[in-house]
Amino acid sequence: MYLFDRKQDVYEIAGVKIGGQPGEYATVLAGTIFYAKHYIVEDADKGIFDKKEAERLIKMQEEMSDITGNPIMVQIFSESPEAMEKEIEFCADISDDPFLIDSTVAEAKIAGMKYCDEVGLADRAIYNSINVSCSKEELEEIKNSKMSAAILLGFNPKDSTVAGKMDLMETGAGTFEKGMLHLAREDLGITKPLFDPATLPIGAGCGSSCLSGFAVKAKYGIPVGLGIHNAPSAWTWLKKYRKAHAKKTEKGWEGIGAEVFHLCDVGSNIIPILLGQDYVLYGPIENAPLVFPLCGMIDMIVAEAAQSEHGLQTNEPHPYFKMSE
Repeated sequence: MYLFDRKQDVYEIAGVKIGGQPGEYATVLAGTIFYAKHYIVEDADKGIFDKKEAERLIKMQEEMSDITGNPIMVQIFSESPEAMEKEIEFCADISDDPFLIDSTVAEAKIAGMKYCDEVGLADRAIYNSINVSCSKEELEEIKNSKMSAAILLGFNPKDSTVAGKMDLMETGAGTFEKGMLHLAREDLGITKPLFDPATLPIGAGCGSSCLSGFAVKAKYGIPVGLGIHNAPSAWTWLKKYRKAHAKKTEKGWEGIGAEVFHLCDVGSNIIPILLGQDYVLYGPIENAPLVFPLCGMIDMIVAEAAQSEHGLQTNEPHPYFKMSE
């Protein structure tokens, strides 16, 4: 393991600490709920879902956090402004966890941000994300909001390499008039920027996505994380393998091909931790019982190396203390 020469920022969001040197704080794990075709969602546009099952999933993630010591966030993914408000209200009522406002629809994210401002939840929310597709109107809404935390998505459509992502952070890469980090901090009032290199498919930039997180932490010292599970889940070879070695039933894919697919999907979440990153967007929240012990184990290994080789102090809560027996 290693230490970064630059001082590493540590943010506190709704009681959760995120950032620091590898092994200093536990990896923050975020499961996604209400995502497209999530089995608990009955009407994605109207925000109608199985509340009992949604609460069970959120509480299950909290229980796994208690067991391993990995702090948590809830990644709320909504399809419409109406759904976003309902889903944020629900999650905030049953849990004190920080949460991500996420959607492919800008209007839904803006609605969620405004709702958080109105009801006093801005300090628990993280905007996902500031990126090259943001309109001037969306950026203006972020500027006018009370939120202080946002993910900066390092997707550069012109250059998927580490250099391309760094150019986006430093100059705006021809998309923004200034570097994304400067824009977020100085113009939009984001005092707690989190970097996500943007996971690209395996064979089409995934390696650079992983490596660029290292470069950003080394240069800027801000927390970095990945939704790395998107790489294997979109991997053409893996999908073909599943199709050849499993069959689709009413309950979903069954057979060894399905098991291999699930193993690669869940197992990929250890990659950001081994690369010294600070948070993992691990995918479907129902995967928590598998993800937390796996990531907790890697956190223990990183912390052990940091302590014995660099004399770094590991802070609670952390799997190093929770899973040592």
